Amino acid sequence: MIVTLAGHVDHGKTTLVRLLTGTDTDRLAEERRRGLTIDLGFAYLTEGPRTLGFVDVPGHHRFIHNMVAGVAAHQFAMLVIAADDGPMPQSHEHLQILSLIGVRRGLVVLTKCDRVDAPRRAAARREVEALLAGTFLAGATIIETSGREDAGLAELRRALLGAADEYAVTRAARPFRMAIDRAFLLKGTGLVVTGTVHAGSIRVDDELFHFPSGVRGRVRSLRVQNLPGETAHAGDRAALNVTGLDAVAPARGDWVSAHQDAGHHHLVLELSVLDDFPRAIRPWLPVHVYHASSHTTARLALLERTGTGTRLADLDCADPLFAKHGDRIVIRDQGLDRTLGGGRVIDNRTRPRRRFAPTRVAAIRALTATDPATSLAALLDQDAVLLEDFRRIWDLAQTDLLKLCASLPATQRGEWLVRDAAWTEWTKALLEECQARHAADPALDGLQENAFGSAVPVRFRGELLRELVATGRLAQRAGRYRPPSHAVVLSKDEQALLERLRPLLDQPQPMSLGDAGRTLRIPLVTLQKALRPLVAKGAIVLVGDKRAYLPDAVRRLAQVAAALGATGPFTANAYRDATGIGRNLAIELLEYFDRRGFTRRNGDTRTVVGDADRLFGS
Repeated sequence: MIVTLAGHVDHGKTTLVRLLTGTDTDRLAEERRRGLTIDLGFAYLTEGPRTLGFVDVPGHHRFIHNMVAGVAAHQFAMLVIAADDGPMPQSHEHLQILSLIGVRRGLVVLTKCDRVDAPRRAAARREVEALLAGTFLAGATIIETSGREDAGLAELRRALLGAADEYAVTRAARPFRMAIDRAFLLKGTGLVVTGTVHAGSIRVDDELFHFPSGVRGRVRSLRVQNLPGETAHAGDRAALNVTGLDAVAPARGDWVSAHQDAGHHHLVLELSVLDDFPRAIRPWLPVHVYHASSHTTARLALLERTGTGTRLADLDCADPLFAKHGDRIVIRDQGLDRTLGGGRVIDNRTRPRRRFAPTRVAAIRALTATDPATSLAALLDQDAVLLEDFRRIWDLAQTDLLKLCASLPATQRGEWLVRDAAWTEWTKALLEECQARHAADPALDGLQENAFGSAVPVRFRGELLRELVATGRLAQRAGRYRPPSHAVVLSKDEQALLERLRPLLDQPQPMSLGDAGRTLRIPLVTLQKALRPLVAKGAIVLVGDKRAYLPDAVRRLAQVAAALGATGPFTANAYRDATGIGRNLAIELLEYFDRRGFTRRNGDTRTVVGDADRLFGS
């Protein structure tokens, strides 16, 4: 169990640690000269199978950033208050910070009790109880101690070891992440980084990555709670001897993790503003942001303009933070130099232009769930979910994400997860629209994919239509979709023109429209205008401004290209030779196939990327 000491400057935190462990955590020369803790200090107490780790944090308000760096949500708090002074400003602020970071268990130590009489000790206890009222330490054990007489130390040791017996960290299935608070070179060993494991676990010989550099390293050996070990888990203090990271010189504020990550400049928080913060939060307020051992400046703006208590807020950071869903953030006002509040990270995607869009706010609300399964189900009730986005927000392993998907009535469609009921509803909407529009217009010969007006997400429309064709509920010809029973109806004039054109076009190399117009004694402009309804009804296929085919001829020519493409990329000359048509016409046809998404040009060759039967079949 890790015990974080908190409290006002000169209230005896470092002395307590020394009396409990025999270790003086003031290791810096300036700390010893001034009698003041400036940086984090670490010490350990081992009794039987139990090891307590102590993090001694600075009490002076000027070193709040170092204090925050030593605290994590799964630690045990030991709030230290001197009996002669009673609660002081940093006693109050440290208690607020512990709460904001998510610490939920702890006790209080009343120090320097030998310096005051019994009435003052009793008054100090009442002051402490008033301070703790309404906080996570309300009703917590208060132990009186004296640094000179060792009074209360045995009771304190028993209380801490008893808490360790009941201590348990909830270890969600997340990849390994550790916030670095110290990094140093050890003679004969190499680079060592220490910190609190925030998620996952790490073993000797495991690969890891440094943030922010992205450089890869490896764990050569490790220590957990100051003892040699093979594995470190979430909640542990660990020291990792790593190779491969010497060149990037890791420092406090950096991270090591199981996966590379570029960090996030924008975060959405479930923000709690402290009750005693003296002013309203104006849009894009300049703030200091503390996340684990990291610190940056940022701009803060409320996302929910009304309401009280916890509200959603946008945070635009000057430097990227390695923050994932559920991480705790502490925020201090730059101008007032005091803690504003803090909260839980909900979203870490790039901030969109439309901050207040109802769909965005609703999606973020779905992300406020405390577990990914509930969150994913809530998001699916609103829309399809981009799985990689969801995985990155929650920092899930790919295998865990797939298990989540399998537990829900939903199906993965490419990069998206779609609720089965929504897919059925969209399928029905497309089918009914196609049937209704063809019933209303018997002359209509199919709808192109982009002509559907149903409230169906565009990204899924093509797949839905192909599924309807595959199951026989719609027919498709030349990229147009129609009910299977629908027969195109040509007007008398349209049918007459088609019959005149048929002998001119029903061949591998038909006449150009200019030559056909001269043969039929129809001006080219008039002929092109007359062909529009025939093209719309699928009776004629225009492959260029002045080149038309009958649909069956285009289908046969597409099948020739498909046969060539079955063995790899092919040239225009190869297609010309296979079809027996002229080179210019071959190129014109291939360009038409490119536009339809049937072939793709790459320099002088083409690759077949589409389905000839789907695009050009009947």
